[in-house]
This record gives sequence, C-alpha cells and structure tokens, in this order.
Amino acid sequence: MNSTSRPAQNSPGLPARAATARDFVAVDDGGDFSYHRSEQELLTAFEYVGEAACILDRSGSAHRLALDPNRRLVLGPTYGPVEFHWLRHAWLDAQNAHPEGHRLRRFYPLTREEVVSDLFETLALERGTEPVGGAWSLEINGVASHPSGMADIDRRLQHHDLLGYAHVTDPFGHLYRPARRRRHWYLPAAAGFILYIEIPAAAAAR
Repeated sequence: MNSTSRPAQNSPGLPARAATARDFVAVDDGGDFSYHRSEQELLTAFEYVGEAACILDRSGSAHRLALDPNRRLVLGPTYGPVEFHWLRHAWLDAQNAHPEGHRLRRFYPLTREEVVSDLFETLALERGTEPVGGAWSLEINGVASHPSGMADIDRRLQHHDLLGYAHVTDPFGHLYRPARRRRHWYLPAAAGFILYIEIPAAAAAR
C-alpha cells in the first residue's frame, strides 16, 4: 500500500455495484485477501468454517462462515461493522507478504469506508474483473492507449526501461506510476514484476 495519506479530494470513481449485487472480500486464516463475485463463489473457495477469518460485504459488515443443519458451509449473519484498524493493518500486512499478488498500491486509507471501497475495487481489478462503464488508460511519453486490463498493461510495459515516463489510470479514476520490484536482490530488474503506485493527479504533469 502506498504509505502516503489519501488526498482530501479524490478522483471521481465509478458508482458502486447495484444494491442487488452480492460480492464479497474474504480474509483467509493465513491473512491473505481475495475477491468473490457471488456468495456461491465465496462458499466454493473455502473448505471449513475457520478457513475464512473474516468476510466483508460492501457495507463494511463482517461475516463468518457457518454450517447449516446438513453440515454444509453457509454464509453466517453479520456480526457488525468490521474493525477499521485491524482491517487496515491486515491489508497492509497482506500487501507486504504477497507483493506480487497485490500490485495496485493506493494512498493509505483514512476511514473504514475508504479501506472497504479500496479492497473491493483493487482486488476485483487485480483478479481481472472489470467494472461496467470504466476503462484502463495507459500513457507513455504523452501517447495514450486503452489496455484491456492489468495483464495487458504488464505486457506493454515489459520492454520499457524508463517506467517514470508512464502513467496508468484505473477504471475508477485512480492514477498510478508503475515501478519495477525485484524478486530477489541478485536478479536483474527485468526479472521482477511491476507495482502500480498511486500518485496525485498533479504529479502526472511533471
């Protein structure tokens, strides 16, 4: 996560999903985060009740898994709003522990609503689940294009040595500067992977 605090005024994003949509973010018993497009998809991702340490809906309410009378996994009722400080630190820990899996690094969220919104947006984008009505934008040396997703952006930047001249905008309006991260200190930078670090909109003009 970008340790810079979020600016007071954010770039406008896309509307949240319709109220009828039921997608979820889960934190597993190892501390990693995942995005699930539906309740059924969520339930098939886990094998036992304690495997999911916390499950979030878009309102920021926390759930746990439970067993029905036939001992099948079901989504339990909410037990209240997720604890903000725990969630923010758990997300930061997951990004540090799994940097290649969580490569969109936004400004440090200041409220529970911000961290919940960031989780749903970034995890869906990293998974390749694109929101309706938005598009990625990649600008290199002033030339803009519209990649199909993060994998497409990775391919386009693969052979560019000077990533400081590139800027990426996600479908929610957040602006990033790509930066390479080495997998190991003794490997060349080209053998690493790309992180996308959020920057203020004004920084793109410099």
